[in-house]
Formats: sequence, C-alpha cells, structure tokens
Amino acid sequence: MRSSRRLLLAVVLSGALTVTAACTSKQDDKAGGGAAPGSTSAAAATAAARTDLANAFNKLGGAPYGYTATTQTGSTGTIKLVGSSNPPKKTSTGKTTVINGERQINAEVIVVGTDVFLKVSEELPNVDPDKWMRIDATKTSLGKLGLGSPDDPANVKGFTDAIVTAEKTGPGAYKGTIDATKRPLPASAAALVQQMGDAAKSVTFEATVGNDGYPTMLKVSMPGVGRTIPPTTNTSTFKDFGKAVTISKPANAKVIQAPASLLSQYA
Repeated sequence: MRSSRRLLLAVVLSGALTVTAACTSKQDDKAGGGAAPGSTSAAAATAAARTDLANAFNKLGGAPYGYTATTQTGSTGTIKLVGSSNPPKKTSTGKTTVINGERQINAEVIVVGTDVFLKVSEELPNVDPDKWMRIDATKTSLGKLGLGSPDDPANVKGFTDAIVTAEKTGPGAYKGTIDATKRPLPASAAALVQQMGDAAKSVTFEATVGNDGYPTMLKVSMPGVGRTIPPTTNTSTFKDFGKAVTISKPANAKVIQAPASLLSQYA
C-alpha cells in the first residue's frame, strides 16, 4: 500500500500535462528550423505559424483565465484538471480527477507563490483527509513536484519553442509537429521520451486561437511504443480571459504540514 500511495501522490502532483510540459524550452532563433531542407514555403509557413502561436500563448501570462487540462492514456487512464490561474498574482487552483480502470481519485490543488496546498480523497499515511497539506516549494520545487508555475499551471506557454513543423489550416486553426527531446527533462519524463526513440521527435499537435488573440485549445498526441507505452493525448482548453479570479491560501486551522516522509521523495 505504501508504494501505491507514493504513486498516487506522484500522479496527482504531476498535473495533467507532463508530456506537454516536457516540450517547453528556450526560444530557438532559427525560424522554421524544422522544415524539410530546400522547402522554403514550408519553412515560411512554420515560421509564421510559430509566431502566431507564440504570441497567443504568451498572452496567458498577462491576465487571469480558466483552464481544463485532460490527459487520456490508452483506453483506461484519464487525468483531468479543471481550474483557474491569476498569473499577475502568481496563484492558481485546480481540481484533479484521476481514473485508472475502475478506480477514481479526486484531489484539489492551490498554488500561491511557492506554497502548495493539496487535498486528496485517498487515505494517506499521517494525513488528515479533511485538511490541506502544505508543501513549501522552496524546499523542493514546483518542477520536482510535477506542477507548473502558478502563472502557467497547464504547462503549455512555451510549447511553441519545440515546434518542428506547423501550418495554419483555417481561421485561428493550426496543426503541426513538435520535438519532445528539445530540452533537459526530469528523469522520469526523460526515460519515457528515450523509450519512444525517433517517434518523440515528431509528435503531432493541433491548436486554436480566438479572435481576441488568446489560445483556446491545444491538443498534443503522443504515439504509443510497443506494449509498454500506450498512446497519450493531452488536451487543454482556455476561457474567461481577464475575468476576475481570487485565489487565497486555506485558513490555518484547515492546514497541516506535509509529512517529511513525503517531502523527502521530492527533495
């Protein structure tokens, strides 16, 4: 049971877009660098689409918004995260549902700066299920916890830096491929990407942008590899841009400190 509880926390804390988060990286100044050699039109299309999408996703850092992030793994595993973010105040909140076969686990997460508060429906050792666990991210990190920054909880803002090919397919609609190996990854994610081989370098995506310039949807489809890695689809949707969002820490009486045994796993 102890190992399953550790796995539970890892899954819940991982959020819903681990693979998409792995695709973020520093900006590549070579516009259209993923286009086929000699294909000037393809390179130009990729450069233009990358610029459009980068402008859209960068806007997520400037105003509050609501989001839904869903990961579907194979035919049995689903993680869904629904919440709100207030990037200027470095706060976010979300409710997570994890379904694995017939088992369902619910969790709530609040991030205020470097304070993470977690409440899980599953019984955990030394944890009162009616209270929030506080995790001090300065003693670990949001990244090690598998969480996105509070101003980017769905871990999508930098995905455009990993674009290999892209094209605009209609008004506000885009599709293309990304390279999931373009930056150093956490050990678990790096091992997964390595197992994917060349397939990790050509992961398909679809995205849409609204008339106001904000992104409304991002779908990333990771291929399966053999019998060990099932195909995974990550879909994020965004709405309510600029709508007031108030996110605060739970009352002290409702908070306990996360057990040291748990924190040691993320040191």
